[in-house]
Amino acid sequence: MDKCIPTTTMARANVIGKTLVKIGANHSKGVIKKLISSGSNRQSIHDETQEATAKLIIEALGELKGVSVKIAQQVALALPFLPQTYLEQITKSFNAIPPINRALIRKIIKQELEHYPEEVFEHFESTPFGSASLGQVHKATYGGNALAVKVQYPGIANTINTDMGMIKFALQRFAKGQNVDHLIEEINQRLFEEVDYAYEAKNVLFFSERLNHPQVVIPKVYPELSSSKVLVCTYIEGKSFGDFLTSSPTQEVRNHFAQLLFDTFFTSLYALKAIHADPNPGNFIFMDDDRLGLIDFGCIKYVDDDFLVPYNRLHLSLIEGCDDLAIAKQYAALNMIDLSDDASMVAFYTEVIKPLDRLYIDVLTKDHYDFGNDHSFSKKGFETILEVQRKQTHSVHKFNQEYLFLNRTLLGYYTMFEQLGAQIDTRSARSIMNQYQGENHG
Repeated sequence: MDKCIPTTTMARANVIGKTLVKIGANHSKGVIKKLISSGSNRQSIHDETQEATAKLIIEALGELKGVSVKIAQQVALALPFLPQTYLEQITKSFNAIPPINRALIRKIIKQELEHYPEEVFEHFESTPFGSASLGQVHKATYGGNALAVKVQYPGIANTINTDMGMIKFALQRFAKGQNVDHLIEEINQRLFEEVDYAYEAKNVLFFSERLNHPQVVIPKVYPELSSSKVLVCTYIEGKSFGDFLTSSPTQEVRNHFAQLLFDTFFTSLYALKAIHADPNPGNFIFMDDDRLGLIDFGCIKYVDDDFLVPYNRLHLSLIEGCDDLAIAKQYAALNMIDLSDDASMVAFYTEVIKPLDRLYIDVLTKDHYDFGNDHSFSKKGFETILEVQRKQTHSVHKFNQEYLFLNRTLLGYYTMFEQLGAQIDTRSARSIMNQYQGENHG
């Protein structure tokens, strides 16, 4: 029998409180071990302590369900400089939430749609076929069409602020005293969007109307069957990322899907000024006719020209090999470097930010990039961010959130390309960037 989900502030605070005590005890235990151990063992003790802390956090998230796991996932995306043990535990949590029971699912659907599922749908599978971090997904049929019915865990929206307390506590330990308030605010904003399925339905409609690609499939929303806590879309038939990889696809097919993902990112960014910003492999369906299905539109990042114009100009300048002062001034236009005398700006750029340049442009400086020859591009990218943090602990204050959000999303896609061992053609992306520059400054 399923355990009840703690939804009240007191119940969740109780889970969090117990976890914080365990984390404190684990930390103290690690300190004592270090004191009595030889110097050569201290790093391994440190790693063991970090891993144990990460496991305690994930166990608590599993008990809390839903929004806490989504917070943790967002943290992993927002702050890839966290210890690898934490990131590994977060990865395990993506699909580790046990399903809520059938009676509760029926109750939620009755509350939201005013009828029980068997009264709404021709057929409804009470056992979920998939999990979402804020709910779970059931197959159903309606009007003869196969549907995916996403049902949100109860009380999710009311738990965000409470759950952020534990994540912030853990984050401050891992981030070594850095000010993470603005990153927490960014995560908060994304979360409040994601708990509103009506908002997600609008995102799906936005992409289905504007992303006109014959090989990219966007599900159709059924607004008459949806609410803020229930989202009904067409079911997209195909393989998950894991099943696709184990089916031994040819190099040509792997390249094809990677190219679709790559081109869709740049088309979305520059034509729609919005990106599907959750590169979790579970959000992509690999269809047998070589089409790609996109699902889960809860995490969409919208940008405007005020950001995109200087962002694009910066990366075109990097690709063209402009000098350090010109690049530093463009970072200043993105509020990532304080405006001051030329020497100070160049010094901050070269000492702190310059390593980040390669994360975006290394792939784009060649007509083709072979991720099959470089399985560590994204890992090196995340390590670069870590190194930047080590060099300048206050640089995090200057990081433009749109800049970070787009670049870490792209790194997430690159991680998938590495797993695919794919070769991509970058010319279409550069063409899109150059055309956008021309539209705004022609």
